[in-house]
Amino acid sequence: MVNRTFRLEITNLDLDLWQKFYYKHQQEYIRKRLLAIKYLYSGQSRAEVTKILDCTYKTLSRWIDKFLNGGLNELVKPIEHQVNEKLSQQQKQELKTIILTSTPINYGIDRNLWTGKIIAEILREQMGVELKISRIYEILDELNLSHQKAHRDYANADKDQQNIFVSNLKKNLKIKNKKRK
Repeated sequence: MVNRTFRLEITNLDLDLWQKFYYKHQQEYIRKRLLAIKYLYSGQSRAEVTKILDCTYKTLSRWIDKFLNGGLNELVKPIEHQVNEKLSQQQKQELKTIILTSTPINYGIDRNLWTGKIIAEILREQMGVELKISRIYEILDELNLSHQKAHRDYANADKDQQNIFVSNLKKNLKIKNKKRK
């Protein structure tokens, strides 16, 4: 198998077509791909291109492969997201019930609040379904459930223990202040 660098050297870059695609496609991610190929043809190393475009070496290699296999046309194809609905309506309702009536602690997770990552774990364990966290948040929206930044949950706190702690803390502070004087 011929390596990418050699294949790039023997493949011509049509600069007029490149310019046309660059102006036609306004999306930053497509322009980054186009710039990557142009930088490589202008003599920049792959390491330099990854720094300039702030991308990984693996990503740059994928872009090179796209270009080598399909030319600029393949390089400018938009990203196609899979709309793969893996949860049935019944499973979505079960998920809603789980979120509204229980906490992650009920499922052996040492947390009080639901997060996308925790929900993904529960879905994998309970329903055998693997979803990306971004898809989980979409489902939460569909179920009219809010998703907000997690914060501490003091619902299970013992008020008497809290009062004892505060009074002890105040006593200790008074003692320390007397010692300083």
